[in-house]
Amino acid sequence: MAMSKAETLPQEIIIDILSRLPAKFVGQYRCVSKQWLNFLSDPQFIKFHLTIHADKLEKKLIYVSASNSLHTITFNHNPQNGTTDAISRKLNFQQLSDNWVRVVGSCNGLVLVVNDEMIKYLINPTSLNYHRIPNFHLALPLPGSCSVYGLGYDFATDDYKVVTLSRYRGHIDNTFVDVYSVRMGLWKRLQSLPHYRAIRMRASGVLVNGALHWLARKAPDYSYVIVAFDLSDEKFLEVPTPATLDNNNFVFNKLSALRGCLCMLFDTLENEVDVWMMREYGDVESWTRFRIARLHLEYGSVPFCSIGDDVMFY
Repeated sequence: MAMSKAETLPQEIIIDILSRLPAKFVGQYRCVSKQWLNFLSDPQFIKFHLTIHADKLEKKLIYVSASNSLHTITFNHNPQNGTTDAISRKLNFQQLSDNWVRVVGSCNGLVLVVNDEMIKYLINPTSLNYHRIPNFHLALPLPGSCSVYGLGYDFATDDYKVVTLSRYRGHIDNTFVDVYSVRMGLWKRLQSLPHYRAIRMRASGVLVNGALHWLARKAPDYSYVIVAFDLSDEKFLEVPTPATLDNNNFVFNKLSALRGCLCMLFDTLENEVDVWMMREYGDVESWTRFRIARLHLEYGSVPFCSIGDDVMFY
């Protein structure tokens, strides 16, 4: 009788109940029936689940170890004694070797990684599902060229996108822009960027406010600028840097994201790092500077980005 009543529950109530469960349990419930598999894999359900759990995601770090394997580190804080435990887990993907060289970025729990053959994979560290990003027939050949990548989510089309900026080494200044749609499974080439002499190579695109950001130098004076690629309209714009920024008096520089804000990091050569944070996106007056101690890590173990454990993807 209990089973009979359960079968008569409206589907919207079942969905509401399941949407409040951790992702790992929802993944198991996909095996209940074909009907459950269908609606638990539906993009609308996945988006709804992500919205509910967005504020309580378990924070982790993901990194490539010295042995070229992928690991996650989960931090568990004990409020009773004020200590924090770190739990490391190696990620083992079926039919994929441990030849990873770089973590490019993360978005909603998905992570873009590159192996030593420069093949890109979109992985889910929770379910261990992965998707190989196909090669683009217009991609610049590896010898004589260099590229940077970024991963983001287009809310307008409910699509994850991989963006590649590439250019030839030498005197050719144009930067080629290629975009891969995960939903469509297709690459396309957009307009080139002729005015930016250099995009920081090996610097991944930083995802903030629906756009990927890179630090670049702009002709003719080659001053530093931040270029942002809007994932919805697929156009570039410039984000203002701090008004007091000295373009010629810092050694190490990169972009990052902290608590949803765009940040610029500068090496002070004093065992500390200056951090500029744009507290209000697009407002040059909101840049705020503070200083943090430099983090010394063992060679080969460099945490790159945080991911959430309580997220589902198809």
